[in-house]
Amino acid sequence: MRYMVIVPNPLTTEMPPYITEYSFWRLSVPAGASRDHPLANPFGPGSLNIERVALDPILVIVGGCELLRDRGEDYARRLKEMGKKVEYVEFEGKQHGFFTNDPFSEASEEVIQDLKRFMFENSC
Repeated sequence: MRYMVIVPNPLTTEMPPYITEYSFWRLSVPAGASRDHPLANPFGPGSLNIERVALDPILVIVGGCELLRDRGEDYARRLKEMGKKVEYVEFEGKQHGFFTNDPFSEASEEVIQDLKRFMFENSC
C-alpha cells in the first residue's frame, strides 16, 4: 500500500491549495460524486433548471482570495442572466470564512452591515 504525505508549508502553516480544495469537495458532496453534483453546482448537468423558479433575492458574499470565489462570482452572474435579483459582494484579500474566522474584524462588521441592509431592503 502506498501513502502520500502532505505537509503544510512551514512558512505559512497552510496546506497547498490543491489539497485544501480537494478536501473541501470531498466533504461537500456524497462519496464518489464530482464537483458537478447538484449540491455543489446548481448549474451542473445533473441539476434541475432553475430559470423558471421564483427565487427570493439572493446575496452572494465571497472573499477575494477564497477557493470558491470564481464559483461564487459565476453563480451570481448566471442567476442575474436568468433575471433573478442578485447582489454580489467581494471582500478583497479575504479567505473563505473570513467573517467567522475573525468575527470582530472590520471586514466582519461590514458583512453584518451588508446582511442587515440586504434583509431590510428585501423584507416584506
